[in-house]
Amino acid sequence: MGKAVMAALAVLAWWACLAAQAAPLRLPASKEPVAQGGAVTAAARGALIRYRGWLLAVDGAVSEERPDVLLTSADAGQAPQLRIGATRRSLPLWSAVELVKGSTRLRITALPGPEDMPALLLDFGDADYRIVIPAAPIERQAYPLLAQRFPGADLALLPQDGRRVMLPLGSGRGPVFGAEQAVPYRFAKVKR
Repeated sequence: MGKAVMAALAVLAWWACLAAQAAPLRLPASKEPVAQGGAVTAAARGALIRYRGWLLAVDGAVSEERPDVLLTSADAGQAPQLRIGATRRSLPLWSAVELVKGSTRLRITALPGPEDMPALLLDFGDADYRIVIPAAPIERQAYPLLAQRFPGADLALLPQDGRRVMLPLGSGRGPVFGAEQAVPYRFAKVKR
């Protein structure tokens, strides 16, 4: 084959890969009414996240209901993992996956995080609410830098002392520790 044909085939294969990655994965919508707000509940080393019909389980958090998405943070040398039903997917750095359930979109992106470990950014709806999930612990004095490192993130779920700590970003509120962790942290769409 000539160089022009090989180049055309390479461009076609590249375009097909981009198109396949850009197509959102659609999940069946619930028949129940969709709540307008959301909630995050810390559960041991992970968290349960609910937003507009979505249920996500992060880092082994257990729910009474079947989660739509299971997320596992990065480990040393391993990218974060995403599981939807029987489908498993690795999320290497700078990759993203877009999911749709009913009328609500969820974009999950693997971004550079602290200590060279990827962090996950969950972007619900049309930038309705953003949650960042770093894989590596962050020193308390570095908490204010999270809003700069992840612009537009509304909440961080930080690993600390073997559990997840919820840190609202940009609100002036401090981290949610102790007994407050057992109570769901409620949030609503943020106007940008």
